[in-house]
Amino acid sequence: MPMTWRPEMTPPSKRLEGRAALVTGAGSGIGRAICMRLAEEGARIACLDRDAAAARATADAIGGGALAIAADVANATDMQRAVEATAAAFDRLDIAVNAAGVGASARLVDTTLETWRHVLDVCLTGVFVSLQAQARQMIAQGGPAVIVNIASTNARQPGEGLAAYCAAKAGVEMLGRVAALELAAQGIRVASVGPGLTDTPMVARLLADPVAREAFLDNIPLQRPARPEDIAAAIAYLASDDAAYVTGQTLYVDGGASMQRYPSLAARKPSAPAA
Repeated sequence: MPMTWRPEMTPPSKRLEGRAALVTGAGSGIGRAICMRLAEEGARIACLDRDAAAARATADAIGGGALAIAADVANATDMQRAVEATAAAFDRLDIAVNAAGVGASARLVDTTLETWRHVLDVCLTGVFVSLQAQARQMIAQGGPAVIVNIASTNARQPGEGLAAYCAAKAGVEMLGRVAALELAAQGIRVASVGPGLTDTPMVARLLADPVAREAFLDNIPLQRPARPEDIAAAIAYLASDDAAYVTGQTLYVDGGASMQRYPSLAARKPSAPAA
């Protein structure tokens, strides 16, 4: 069943009626919430995740012919096939959202090359590979289209222990701006959303630590983590004609946290890459 919207949230309209969307990282967290929101807005959804069962679970939750695709976002062949499958199922690709990501925490001097490469492969190379395949399809089919990349407040806010993640997300933001310049003439808008701390499986361990949770909440003027639905609402706006004159920009959805100093993570221990 589609998600139930809380009373304090504006009910979704049908701004995206009939449009075709491909969302990466669709199996959980922000990516899943984006799929659900865009579907509520009327879009036809291709749910992509490296975990085939998770992609299928999201597609089944949407119903109505939603497509499930298992693919590695950093693999050019996988992403080309995913875009082709979406266009074959829905006749075109109007909206692409690149939400797949991973995190890892270790001091710079303790970060292994394996960890560095893993985070950049998924968070930055994955966006490049995905965006490239999506843009080629959008150019070939003609007409307006939009690509939205998930960046982070860490694109601009350095965090101790987050060298790889911060570097990757800064790259995502600049990559989106270059793409916006190059694709504007084809009627393709490119924008980014920079979430702050969001209550997802990827940050569950952090939020479960009382000391870390207090440090982050004290840093957020609105005094709570974002919900995945908060991020999805911003994506729905950028994907719609309401944002028809918005390109090359990053919309930060962080409860005001980026106005503050990023919490210190200096006491964190080295960790393996997040799955």
